[in-house]
Amino acid sequence: MRHFFRALKWILFTLLLIPVGGYLILLLINLQDSAPSAQASAFLEQVNAEETALSQHLENNPYLYAMGFDAPKDNDPMALGLERYQALRQLEAMQRPTQTAHEKFERPEWGIPTCLKQEDYLDECAPLFAEPETLKATLDDFAWLIERYSTLLSLGKWQDDTRFNMYSDLLPMQHLIAAQQLFLVDAYINGTDSASLITAINKDMQFWQQTAMQINMLGNKLLAISALKQHMKLGELLISQMRTEDEDTSLPSLWLAPIPGDVLALDRAKRGEWHFLTKMTQSFEAGEKADFTTKVIETLLMPLLQQQDTANRYADILSGKASIKQCPNDLSLSTLQEYAYNPMGKFILCSGISSFESYQATANKVESLRAELVTRLTAPAISAGMVTEANDEKPRDSSPE
Repeated sequence: MRHFFRALKWILFTLLLIPVGGYLILLLINLQDSAPSAQASAFLEQVNAEETALSQHLENNPYLYAMGFDAPKDNDPMALGLERYQALRQLEAMQRPTQTAHEKFERPEWGIPTCLKQEDYLDECAPLFAEPETLKATLDDFAWLIERYSTLLSLGKWQDDTRFNMYSDLLPMQHLIAAQQLFLVDAYINGTDSASLITAINKDMQFWQQTAMQINMLGNKLLAISALKQHMKLGELLISQMRTEDEDTSLPSLWLAPIPGDVLALDRAKRGEWHFLTKMTQSFEAGEKADFTTKVIETLLMPLLQQQDTANRYADILSGKASIKQCPNDLSLSTLQEYAYNPMGKFILCSGISSFESYQATANKVESLRAELVTRLTAPAISAGMVTEANDEKPRDSSPE
């Protein structure tokens, strides 16, 4: 029996020694973080430049105005936007902000948003313009919002940065889209002629294109892309309605030109995502309210996270120098060797990030939508021109003598 207990003691000692010894070996391997890579250093330099530019452009900045755009009627959107940005600056990437109730203006309740959601929106929306008195009443009630949106379009260069908090709101896009619809419908209803509508469409298109070029956050970039899609859908409806009134309405010049590549490119958004991940890894902590077990796990795992090495690897993925790897599903020797250094960072990268391919496809769709839109609106004119040309070239029958 004595030999049995001695053997049991050594078995238990060995079972305890293996994980403890393995953990100590991992600690030795992870004593030192990597140096910043050239790509990560370039990303950080650009991130810092954007933050400096924003700090010097706090007045007449459409980004701040848009952040506070949902302010109630008598409030200043710029002041509210600046207040929200200053609050965002005080938060870490994963820090929960203090919950405060934000009063917002009520969006108009009219038929335009509903009919635009339908597949055959041109036909669904047509009855609204057949009896425009309801539309005019809504435009009169929200004249202040049309003016607010016009102010947004007239402001200077959009300048934001890559500050992002997991729990903070993005741009109040529903309120911006509501104002966009009012602005364009007002140009159709209350404009002096078709040129007024074309001018308004060009102005709105130019603003959202320039905004999409400058945005540094992925979420807001996709919202700007959405605004361009909504713009073209409503614009097509209004021009089609104008043409039913026998007006010779030309197409907006910005519709006729391909959308610039910078509008659709996600380079700035990729830097923003890189900055968010680096801030997120720097803010990993259980917090004071965490239980004892969670704090122990954090103490054991944090030394196995190399923040700079993780940032370097993510920078290479975003720049196309490396691809996203799938997390291992076995514990083979090669896997243990590969994940010995910075195992936590590598698991974050294989499980916590997504490919930008779907986001890029969403952005690229805008150009195809623009081309299809132009084709639909120019096809009748082209067809009519071809018929006229064919009739001119057709040999005439000889008249009887």
